[in-house]
Amino acid sequence: MAKVLVTAALTSANEELHIDRFRTFVTADIFVRMRRALGDDVLFVCGTDEHGTSAALRATSEGVSTLEITTRYHDLDKQVLARVGIHFDYFGRTTSRVHHQTVQWFFARLQEKGSIKSAQSEENYCRKDQRFLPDRYVNGKCRFCGYLRASGDECENCGRALDKQDLLEPVCAICGESTEKKPTLQWYLQLEDFRDRIKDWISGNDPVLPVYGREFLLKQFLSASLENFSISRDLEWGVPVPLAGAEGKVFYVWFDALIGYVSFVKEAIQDRSGASWEDYWKDPKSRIVHFIGKGMVYQHAIFWPAMLLGTELRLPNSIIASGHLNLEGKRMSESSGWIILAEDFLEQFDPDFLRYYLIEGAPLTDDLDFRFKEFQERVNADLVDTLGNFVHRALRFVSDKFGGRVPAPAKVTPEDEELIVRVADAKKKVIESIDSFEFRSGLQAIISLARDGNRYLTRSAPWNLLRTDPKRAETVIYVSVSLARALTILSAPYLPNFTKRTSVMLGLNSYESGYEALEKELPPDSVIGRPAPPYQKVTEQMISDMMLRISAENSEEVDIDYFSKLDLRVATVVAAENVADTKKLLKLRVRLGRETKTIVSGIADQYDPTDLVGKKVVVINNLKPSRFAGVVSQGMLLAAEAGGVVSILVPLKEVADGSRVH
Repeated sequence: MAKVLVTAALTSANEELHIDRFRTFVTADIFVRMRRALGDDVLFVCGTDEHGTSAALRATSEGVSTLEITTRYHDLDKQVLARVGIHFDYFGRTTSRVHHQTVQWFFARLQEKGSIKSAQSEENYCRKDQRFLPDRYVNGKCRFCGYLRASGDECENCGRALDKQDLLEPVCAICGESTEKKPTLQWYLQLEDFRDRIKDWISGNDPVLPVYGREFLLKQFLSASLENFSISRDLEWGVPVPLAGAEGKVFYVWFDALIGYVSFVKEAIQDRSGASWEDYWKDPKSRIVHFIGKGMVYQHAIFWPAMLLGTELRLPNSIIASGHLNLEGKRMSESSGWIILAEDFLEQFDPDFLRYYLIEGAPLTDDLDFRFKEFQERVNADLVDTLGNFVHRALRFVSDKFGGRVPAPAKVTPEDEELIVRVADAKKKVIESIDSFEFRSGLQAIISLARDGNRYLTRSAPWNLLRTDPKRAETVIYVSVSLARALTILSAPYLPNFTKRTSVMLGLNSYESGYEALEKELPPDSVIGRPAPPYQKVTEQMISDMMLRISAENSEEVDIDYFSKLDLRVATVVAAENVADTKKLLKLRVRLGRETKTIVSGIADQYDPTDLVGKKVVVINNLKPSRFAGVVSQGMLLAAEAGGVVSILVPLKEVADGSRVH
């Protein structure tokens, strides 16, 4: 039994998860499920990256402790990931005692070997706040694209990792004052010491190391000397640098967070008798696979290998990097609100739909443009009308015509045999596709097999055969249910919700027993549970509800002239009701002086309609009309949202309806 460690890139414990992160999580989960189905001993770990400047800045803005922020998002991330069917063996935290000890162990080992050295560095300093400004504590203009709100380490607009010389006109992210340069002592990992070994590792014969970025790394970075990697920051929040004279300094988040792949293994197996983290990180017989987004390739394929080589730990076998996820032709952006929050998405759609589209939408290494119309068409055609429809047709026939018991087959025909052979072909394709980290062709093989099943049922017409050739009808239905069972097992890595639902209907738990169940024939006279369609179609209303949520969160930097075009008015809610067939929409009638308007707002999960009647609110009065779930909205209600809690904006003093907000 092979021992396999699978990791997914850590989540950032300072914001809600967006669906663009889920290409990484879903592919990792598919790989884990398939290897377990083949009998491997798989350890699947991930966790929250709780250090660094982003979490500390959010805590400052909300007036709470940083640990309170990171705990909130750690718990929320676990819940959202589980809803998509992703269950880690261990989901750790970089704030844990074991992690802090492991980071400091790495530092000590690297320093002993002379791979870490200290040096003076000129860093951004805020005179007003009397502090150095690492990474996201400083904002400015991106040297590459001109974006005015780039952070000290990354430009959200063009996606480039930034160094301090790449940020023009820097200002303090806390007070907005211009910064100055000031010397400070920092520690550096000597990357050049490891360049030749990293280059040999990346350019080796293994075609999956890494899937994405091999040529980019070899030409862009490893063809010349590597710059030393700064591993410390002047910051209160993080793992302290354990040296005299290093007070007020913590480890840089990219040094800290990567070590979670080791510390989380330690924590995951600490209660297992006879198990050691070294079984994974020192034993050359184990297999280590990292799943990441392509924006993390440099850190995982250069920083991380250097850290491992310097501490005499083994290198990973594979680094699997997925392309970016865009939205309707535009790059997703947290600051502008052009983003789909995973929790919002899951309120509208089955989690399997997200898993399916992230795999089927584009090859893994390509960027994927999430377009709702295409999402709707593909999901409805492949999952609802093909896969779900075939299984429901076959099981419904057994329920209606055979009293819920699978009939015994008689003589099989060449057509029956051909369909049975296709199951073996699909199994081979699924395994090869997932094991080569290609993923897409295995899912396509499953849908193709279900399409063949629908054709087989339609051509055979067992509803007619019941009158003309009952034995043949029984054989057709037996073969069809056997195929439904095979699809249930084959779909388990990709579509866990489908597999669980159809397994209940089939009266089986075979999805838990691995692919060997495909070698066993379906016993005649098996009892079928009450059939129901495994999926419901994606409707226009669902998409309208989702787009309403996105548009409400979408914003961009504007000047005063643009803002002055908005007609913000005080209004009174005179009527409120839920919008039919939606979960989050309320239809409000608001009075603005002599005029009354209809406004649709996605707050039904936060407010009872009767509680809103008579309340003073603030609305955008000159918004172009939009249709949501069949209701025309003539404006927008203003509300604030934080941590999933929505609060409507109201005036503190009595103001007449129609009064303008300046």
